[in-house]
Amino acid sequence: MSFFSKVFGAERFNRAPNRDFRPEDLPDTRVKLFFDSLKIRWSSMVGLNLFYLLFWLPAVIWSGINMLTLVQVIVSAPEGADMSAQVLQLLFTWLLILWPLVAITGPATAGASYVSRNWARGQHSFMFSDFVEHARKNWKQALFVSTVTGALPVLALLLWRFYAQMAESVSFLFVIPEIIIFMAVLVWLLMLQVLYTLMVTYRLTLRQLLGNALRLALGKLPLFLGIRLLTLALPLAMAAVFVFSPEQAAFLLTVGGFFYMVFGLALNRLLYASLANAVCEEFINIHIGAPVNIGMRSQTPPPQEEDLLDAD
Repeated sequence: MSFFSKVFGAERFNRAPNRDFRPEDLPDTRVKLFFDSLKIRWSSMVGLNLFYLLFWLPAVIWSGINMLTLVQVIVSAPEGADMSAQVLQLLFTWLLILWPLVAITGPATAGASYVSRNWARGQHSFMFSDFVEHARKNWKQALFVSTVTGALPVLALLLWRFYAQMAESVSFLFVIPEIIIFMAVLVWLLMLQVLYTLMVTYRLTLRQLLGNALRLALGKLPLFLGIRLLTLALPLAMAAVFVFSPEQAAFLLTVGGFFYMVFGLALNRLLYASLANAVCEEFINIHIGAPVNIGMRSQTPPPQEEDLLDAD
C-alpha cells in the first residue's frame, strides 16, 4: 500500500478484488462518511467545481458588475443623501436579469448533483461523462426548478414592497403576507438541498419531486436549517463586511471569491448530497426496498441494476 493511499484513504474505495476487506474499514456515522469522501475526493472536487462554475459564469459576471455599480453609487453619493430608492432600483434590475442566468444552470446542477451523490456515498463517478449524462437526462425538471429559483427573489422583492407599503398606509395586518413570503422563500431554499438529488436518484413526476422535497425538508427541519446556515455563513459574512466595513470588503471578497471559484461550489454540493442521501435512505429507500446506509458499515447489499427507483 502506497504512502498516498494511506494518507488519503484511497484503499477504502478502491480495493483490489483479492484483498481481504474488514467491515470495520467503513465509516459508521454519516459525519465520518462525509469527511472520508471529502478527504478522498477533494482533488476531483476542484475539477468538478471549475467545470460547474462555467455554467454560473454569466450570473457571476452580472453580479460582479452590479456590485461595482453599487460601490460607485455609494461612493459618489453626497453625504447624508437618501440612496434607498436608487439602491432598490439597482437591486431590482440585478435580480430581474439574474433570473434567466440562474435558470440556465439547472441542468448543470443536476449533473453536479449526480456526481456529488455518488461521492457522498463512497462510490465512484466519472466526473465529466456522468455530469453531462445526467444533466441531459434531467434537464426538463432541472430547468423548472432553476427557473423557480431565479424567479423567486424578484417576485419576493415585488410582493414584499407592496405589502410593506400596505402595512404602512392601510393596516398592520398586511405584515402577515410579508411573513408568508419570507417563509415561502425559506422553505424553497431548504427544499433545494434535496431536490436535485431526488431528481437524479428516483423516477418521479414533478409533483412527486416537489412533494417529497417539501416533506423531507419539513420532516427534518432543524437539520436542513443547520446545513443551509452552514453553507450561507461565508456569503453572509461577506455581505455584512461589505455593508458595515467597506474598507475590509476587498480582501474578504477576494478570499471568498477565490474559495468559491476553486472549491466552494463543489463542497456545498457534497454537503447537500450527504444530507439528501441520509434523509432519502431513511424516509424513502427503507419503504421501497432500496439499499440504506450506502457506504457505511451497516449498509445493505447494493442493487443489481441502475438505482433509479419509483417512489411516491
